Amino acid sequence: MGRGRVGSHKTAGGRVKSCLYIGHIQHRRFHPRANSFRYRLYLSFIDLSELNTLFTGRWLWSAKRPALAWFRRADYHGDATLPLDTAVRDTVQQHSGR
Repeated sequence: MGRGRVGSHKTAGGRVKSCLYIGHIQHRRFHPRANSFRYRLYLSFIDLSELNTLFTGRWLWSAKRPALAWFRRADYHGDATLPLDTAVRDTVQQHSGR
């Protein structure tokens, strides 16, 4: 992977931890038949505790309304009344004892 994180910004509470990583994935082989490819890759790292405010002011992204990229809490990890970061930590605690 290549270039690293892009697009960090500040909010009233300080710097955002979430970011978008941009890079490439590639493969090359010689046997049994030569083949290679290289694709651009985008990975998002979302700090779940920032989810409610992360997309504020970004009309293409949302966690609260339909948008081109809409992160709907109800689609992830059970009870939508719990904050997602809490639900994930509770599951890790339940399965690992930590």
